[in-house]
Amino acid sequence: MSVHRAYRASVLTPSSQGSLSYLEDGVIVVTPSGVIEAVCPFDAVLGTPLSMLDLRGRLIVPGFIDVHLHYPQTRVIGSASGPLLDWLSHTIFPEEERFGDEVYARRVADEFVDHCLAVGTTTVSAFSSSDPRATEILFETLAQRGLRAFAGLTLMDQNCPEALAVPVDVAMAECRRLVTRFHGFDGGRLRFSVTPRFALSCSREMLSAAGALANELDLMVQTHIAENAREGEETLAAHPYARDYLGVYEAAGLLGPRTLLAHAIHLSSAEWDRLAASGARVAHCPDSNLFLNSGRMRLDQARKRGVAVGLASDVAAGRSFDLRRATAYAYDNAQLAGFQVTPEVLFELATLGGAKALGLSDSVGSLEQGKQADFAVLERPPYEDGIKGALRAATLGSALAPVVSTYIRGRRVWDRRAVL
Repeated sequence: MSVHRAYRASVLTPSSQGSLSYLEDGVIVVTPSGVIEAVCPFDAVLGTPLSMLDLRGRLIVPGFIDVHLHYPQTRVIGSASGPLLDWLSHTIFPEEERFGDEVYARRVADEFVDHCLAVGTTTVSAFSSSDPRATEILFETLAQRGLRAFAGLTLMDQNCPEALAVPVDVAMAECRRLVTRFHGFDGGRLRFSVTPRFALSCSREMLSAAGALANELDLMVQTHIAENAREGEETLAAHPYARDYLGVYEAAGLLGPRTLLAHAIHLSSAEWDRLAASGARVAHCPDSNLFLNSGRMRLDQARKRGVAVGLASDVAAGRSFDLRRATAYAYDNAQLAGFQVTPEVLFELATLGGAKALGLSDSVGSLEQGKQADFAVLERPPYEDGIKGALRAATLGSALAPVVSTYIRGRRVWDRRAVL
């Protein structure tokens, strides 16, 4: 007979009510199907017959949610070859051409999932390459390894190497095939996202076809916007019918409540207003923005308009898969831009904020009754006591509080001891 499992440790989580919850000696009770039945003090379950894993001295937090990163860029982290468009030409496009090799694509897919799980990331929104078979391999690996994910074939048909360009009709047919095979897999653990790389690499026909597909099949859309000033200028030259960068996506039917836009650095106030009115969400990528010298996204502009924002590593311009590294860059970004963010906000961005940005906040992002039991177990230095110490460990403390193990639906999918 299947039994409920329980995990005893300190527990830190945001809540759906907007507060931060902390239990010094807490227990998470998980049903056999991987749903959280209770989060409560240990004293509340004394005498209850449970299969209990004692993790005292450690800290349990919700699994981190990385809302923007690139699977085919896993092996080129730290390649400093200039600002965005130069970096794409010199580093990224040559690397992505290698994904026509199935053996290479499969090796990198395994590495990609390993890197995510090792830092406590339980949900990702990932770009693949423009190669349909490589994208299929990514989905196959995700299906096998247990990571929760949105992913999609990267759409490009102009302003890119010929080897990476895919005609509109072929791209749409491949997207439909991948949707049929993987979208909704394992109770919705895997989902397909319509993924134009960015407006510059897509013709108007490609963007319109992508918008039509997303609307027909009720799919998420993930793409980039206003990352780099030169990129913005070239985008408007390529799409002269649009009044601004956001207008390119509006014209294609790609802007709406299922749209996730990465970067959003060089947006006007009018664009922010329209973005907010559309219900679109934003992926904040502070590390890559710094690495490519793209500028600073005004997190305060999004938050004051009620735009859902999640935190992103943006590997490989982001230099680490670790979202707690990204929280540090988000803190620095805010200070340099002239405003402050608190540790509570940073923690929320990396967990429940990411869930909101992906439309998953009813099921993941916090440790609450009825949600999926996706969580990370962290080492906790003995001097980091109380809620303030727990919050430091869970946000800016990845070097001193490494991940011990990662769980998705209550099942351990990564353990540090297995790789030491």
